[in-house]
Amino acid sequence: MTRRVRIAAQVAAALVFVAGLWAALGATAEVYRQLEEREVTHRYLAEAVTPVPGARDMVDWQAPRAALARPLTEGDAVQIGRAITSAWQLLSVAQDEGAPDLLADAFSGVALGRARQSVADAQAGGGRMAVLSITAQPTFFHRDGSVFQARLRMRVSRNIASATTLLHHEVTEDEGIITLMNESSGWRVYQYQRDAGLPAALPALRQDHPALGNGLNYFPADRPWRQFWPNFDILQVRTDFARIRALGGTSVRIFLTHDDFTAPDPSEALQNLARLLDVAQLERLQVVPTLFDQRPGYRTGLWGQDAVMLANVLPILAAKGSVAMIDLKNEPDLDFESHGQGQVEAWLLTMLFQVRLLAPDLPVTVGWSSARYAGVLAPLLDAISYHDYTPPGESLSALQAAHQAAGDKPVLVTEIGYTSYDALLGWPASETAQAQALDARLDALLNAPRPADAVMVWTLTDFVQVDPGAVGANPLIRKRQAAYGMVDIHGREKPAADVLRRHFGATPSESIAD
Repeated sequence: MTRRVRIAAQVAAALVFVAGLWAALGATAEVYRQLEEREVTHRYLAEAVTPVPGARDMVDWQAPRAALARPLTEGDAVQIGRAITSAWQLLSVAQDEGAPDLLADAFSGVALGRARQSVADAQAGGGRMAVLSITAQPTFFHRDGSVFQARLRMRVSRNIASATTLLHHEVTEDEGIITLMNESSGWRVYQYQRDAGLPAALPALRQDHPALGNGLNYFPADRPWRQFWPNFDILQVRTDFARIRALGGTSVRIFLTHDDFTAPDPSEALQNLARLLDVAQLERLQVVPTLFDQRPGYRTGLWGQDAVMLANVLPILAAKGSVAMIDLKNEPDLDFESHGQGQVEAWLLTMLFQVRLLAPDLPVTVGWSSARYAGVLAPLLDAISYHDYTPPGESLSALQAAHQAAGDKPVLVTEIGYTSYDALLGWPASETAQAQALDARLDALLNAPRPADAVMVWTLTDFVQVDPGAVGANPLIRKRQAAYGMVDIHGREKPAADVLRRHFGATPSESIAD
C-alpha cells in the first residue's frame, strides 16, 4: 500500500511538472510572440532621426570654353565642388527640418535670402527638393581667387508628400549660373540664377519581360549583413555559390549595403562586387543585387548620397551578364509607418528615375515585405516581387493578388523561409518543422494554377551571429533569424535542403558532395 501511494505521488508530481512546463512554455511563447511583434513594428524607428550627413563632392567638372583669369587648380575644384554640393544638401536638410539657420554655413548674400524663403515655402506647402547630380563648367574665376562663377546642369527631384500619400513628384534637368564668394570661413554660394528646368523623361520599359530562375538569398555563414563586404572572401563565395547550384538553384539574391558603396573610397567594395558577379557567371547563376541595404532614413538631404551609390554601382551591374535584374530596395513598405508612405514612395520614384537614366537596360523590381503592396509602382517596374512569411495556407491567395496587380509581368517571391531554431522540445521550431513548412510553401507557390515565376528561399546557410542592425537587438529574434539556412554553420545539410532540391529539380550531378 505504501509503495502504491509513493508511486501515485511520483506520478502526480510528474504530471504537475509537465503541466507546469507546458504552462511555462506557453507563457514564454506568448512573451516571444509579443517581442517579435514589437520588433517588427519598431524595427526602423532608430532610423527615424538621422544626423545631418557630411557632404560628398558630387560635381563633375567640364573644361571652360574660354581661358579664366585665374586657372582652376585641382585643389580649387575640390574645395568649390564641396561647397556647391554642401549648399544644395544643406538646403534639402533645412527644408526637411524647418531649420533655416543651417543655411548660413553654405549661403550668403542674395542666395541666403532666397534659400531661407525656400525653406519657409517648403514648411508651408510641404514641397521638398534634392539635387541628384551636378555638372559644372567654369565661366569666371577672379585673379585674386575671391569670386567664382560656373554654369551648372543639375538633375533635381522635387516632391510634395503627406504622411500617407505622394501628392506630386517630378525630376527635372535644371540649368543656371552659380556665383560663389571666397569668404573668411570658406566658399559660399552668393547667387544662383536658374535659367531652365525641363522635365526628365523616364525611359520606356523594356518590351521583353525579364526571366529569373528559382534560387536563394545569400550571405556567408560567418559574415552576414554589414560584415560581408568589409570581410569579403571570394573563395567562400565560390564555395557557397556551388552549394546553391547543388541545391538546384539557378539564381542568387545579394545585398549591397549603403555605407560600403557610398564610402569616400568604395573602390575595394566595387572590385569585390565585380568579382562576385564573375563567379556567379562561372557557376551559371543569375544575380539579383538588392540596393541600399541598411540605408539610414529617407530625408531628402540623404538623396544625393543615394545618387552617388547608384553612380558607383550601376556601371558594374550593367556591364555584367550575370545580373538578371536589380531589386531597388528591400521591404520599403516596412518604413511606411516610421517615415511616411508618401516620402518613401517619393524616394523610390527618384531612385527609379536615376536607374532608368543611368542603366536603361537593367530590369528593376522592388522587394515588398508582403503581397499587400504589390501594386505600388507596378506600372513602372519590370517585375513584381514580394516576400511571403505568412502561414503556408495563405500563400495562394497572396500570389493571386500579386498576379492581379502585375498583369502580364513576372511575379517573383524573392523571400520565403522558416526557422529551425529549437530552444526546447521543438519550440519554437525544429529542423523537421522547417522542412515541412518549406515544402508546403513551395508547393503552394510553384504548383499553383498560375504559379510564381520564381521563388527565392531565405537563406543558404545559418548564421554564426546575426547583425542587430538588420533584425534588432532582441536575443530571441536574433537566435531565430540565425537558423533559417538550408545548411547549418558547420556545413551540414538540414532536411530542408532535400525539400529544396526536390522542388528546384536538382540533377544528380548537382550535389554538394560533387
